[in-house]
Amino acid sequence: MRRVVHFGPANSPGGMATVIKTLNRNPPEGWEAGIIPTHGSSLLGTIKSWVFAMRRLKLAISKGEIDIAHIHVTHSISWIRKRSLMKICEKMGVPTVIHIHSGKFDRFCSGWFGSSVKKELQVEKRATVVLEERWKGLLRKWIPDSSFVVFNPSNAIGDRKNHKLGDKVRLLLLSRKNEIKGHDFSIGIIEELHRMGINASLTMTGTTSGSSKKFPDLEVNCLGWVSEEEKKELVEEADFLISPSEYEGSSMSVIEAMVSGLPCIVSEASRETVGVSELVAGKNTESWAKAIIRCSNSEKYDDLLEKIRLRSSIYSIERCRSSLGEIYESLIV
Repeated sequence: MRRVVHFGPANSPGGMATVIKTLNRNPPEGWEAGIIPTHGSSLLGTIKSWVFAMRRLKLAISKGEIDIAHIHVTHSISWIRKRSLMKICEKMGVPTVIHIHSGKFDRFCSGWFGSSVKKELQVEKRATVVLEERWKGLLRKWIPDSSFVVFNPSNAIGDRKNHKLGDKVRLLLLSRKNEIKGHDFSIGIIEELHRMGINASLTMTGTTSGSSKKFPDLEVNCLGWVSEEEKKELVEEADFLISPSEYEGSSMSVIEAMVSGLPCIVSEASRETVGVSELVAGKNTESWAKAIIRCSNSEKYDDLLEKIRLRSSIYSIERCRSSLGEIYESLIV
């Protein structure tokens, strides 16, 4: 049986690690998979993981234990570290898949490293994977025309069969703490809903602090990092997942919510991910509040549930397994 090894931040919190672990558990038919982590919880830990990954890669190749290196990359230092792995594979004759996850890889390529990206991705026996069709357009100056689109896969993470809308609109933000993810903006959304006479609560992960300064009594729950079981319960209880992020590669929180049957109100960055125009809000908190109110109508809510059910089929694990299997086989020939 052939073997693919995934290289990336598999032991670090975030959607990228979720994808890597999912792919590792579900390799294409006829393949087995493994993981070599490349990231640590600190700068020193990351350097150690990077050096260790290079050593393990060389050893695995020399022992004939790897047929494809599947390298997961974002921008900045991640590219520099992963490029060293690509060069080892090139020198030792192992085909590679370069899987771009970054939500601002176009900005990265527009700077000093654009020529490096273009050069590395043109190497023979190297396939490039992006997460959505829009990235093929945004990155067309730097990635090969033959690049593949493979959607992030997910199973449902919660059972929402008995979910019912109540008197309070329950909003959920699942994200790491980062200013571009919209934690403060989300508080502005429930403030706007309050002004419009709507009773709403907000639960956020990734942060342990946050409240409404204008309306201190508003319910804002800040949970920090949560376990998979806790995330499951949050998805089951929420009425809407909100994702006001400024940029995204392809949000795993949105995908997981959709596959689980939880409607998502999203920013323009996740328009293609969610694939339902009514679920894309504007740039200010008022437009978000109005979108949530409009979607909270029971008939509209049921209609949205059906639309996201149909859309979420593109995120099936079987579809992803099949797509990657074809890519792997094309590199082995």
